[in-house]
Amino acid sequence: MTESTPLPENQNFRSGVLSRWLLVGICGSGMRAFAEMLLDAGQKVTGTDEDYLALSQLRFSSDKSIAMVPWTGDSKWDLHQPTVVVHSLAVSPVTEILQQAHRRSIPVLTLPQALGDFLKNSRQTCVAGTHGKTTTAGMIWWILNQAGLAPASFIGGEFCGLGKAGCFGTGASAVVESCEYREAFLALCPQTLVLTGVEPDHFDCFETHMQADQTFRKFVGKLTSDGTLVVNTANSRAMEVAGAARGRVVTYGTSKTCDWRVSGLTSLAGKLSNDGRLWSYQQTFELTGPGASPCQVSIQVPGAHNVENALAAIVAATVEGIPAEQAALHIASFPGMRRRFEYRGNWRGIDLIDDYAHHPTAIRATLRAARDVFPGRRLIAVFEPHQVSRTENLFQEFKRALEVADECLILPVLPARETASQATCCRLSGQMVRGISEAGGRAFLMANLDHVLGRLDHAARPGDVVITMGAGRTNQIHDEIHRRLQRDSAA
Repeated sequence: MTESTPLPENQNFRSGVLSRWLLVGICGSGMRAFAEMLLDAGQKVTGTDEDYLALSQLRFSSDKSIAMVPWTGDSKWDLHQPTVVVHSLAVSPVTEILQQAHRRSIPVLTLPQALGDFLKNSRQTCVAGTHGKTTTAGMIWWILNQAGLAPASFIGGEFCGLGKAGCFGTGASAVVESCEYREAFLALCPQTLVLTGVEPDHFDCFETHMQADQTFRKFVGKLTSDGTLVVNTANSRAMEVAGAARGRVVTYGTSKTCDWRVSGLTSLAGKLSNDGRLWSYQQTFELTGPGASPCQVSIQVPGAHNVENALAAIVAATVEGIPAEQAALHIASFPGMRRRFEYRGNWRGIDLIDDYAHHPTAIRATLRAARDVFPGRRLIAVFEPHQVSRTENLFQEFKRALEVADECLILPVLPARETASQATCCRLSGQMVRGISEAGGRAFLMANLDHVLGRLDHAARPGDVVITMGAGRTNQIHDEIHRRLQRDSAA
């Protein structure tokens, strides 16, 4: 049995012929973003997921209706009679729902295939790389949308304050967060490609760095001769991969040899309101590019990594015809993305931050940003490692990155797509705790989220900053704290 059944050549997602979709694994960030696109395009969508709790809590920004059905192997789901079934790469192709669709000759597509077909007639601005994809893609979409282009978007995260993961829009262009996992982005056809950097990751599908680099080269090679690659000069592997580009290559960074560069960070400020609930932050820097006068850029998101993300986004916007000064004006109102240094409030005088960081480079960038935003404050990092293979292969890098915090609360590894025993997951995290402690740091192994809350109840004090990090469930800690605050207020 093949993993997917291709669509007949005469069927087009935009034609209205395929109007009833079943999305299997809809709670994943990519599937949710795709659902938003379908809903905004007027399609009928049914979703299912084996995570019953997440399924019951899933909300969409579109005012269009979406049906949710339980994850089941029987025939109840066909009451919705889908004309196409799409599943995330995390869903096994031998799952009974997919097998039923195959038996009934209903087209079955992976998410990358469906997305590629859906956007094949759009001008695609794709953002690829190990880090910064969600934020950079969000910034590009924000600039283009503020400029009136109303692009489609496929972004694996929500905009802060907007509660939406993607907006189909009315234009003929699309901004696409493009992931290398299992070569998913090769289903896309970029006209503009932003490459933020290439680092070791996804050890469950790339056995060597060379394999990963070759996959990125394939993607860069999909640019046509009139396409543009926007690449970060600070990353040597990205620059090497850039050699596969047939079209124009535009560089960005801090070096004077870059086509577009940041000439200096001119201000850095962060503050809380008197009630400790509203948080504002601003970075201002000067941008210099070819044939353009230097312009000031202000962003509301912290960290040197976000200066790079903003620079990449502005450069991509200029490729799409937006003047740099106008792009800088629009990016100033960019609200940030959920789970990317997201301020979650103040609890007992403790500031709470949530971040998706699950790679050593991202963890280090997040903690360094926290040092800038909250100087002189004690940082407590709550981290849930994601995947056994990533934790094992980058073990020393994780340990050194977490040493930036004053105290680390480390949960057992979340195996995610991998199969691993609880004992293995606890052992790896325990080794990380021991390594941090032996290096002079302060770290504790947490059995579960409740254990983390107990530790914070006991040891966190006013003035501390608690930063939850990971691609799994650490954000739920904030949800529980907010529930406690609501109960205390009601009492």
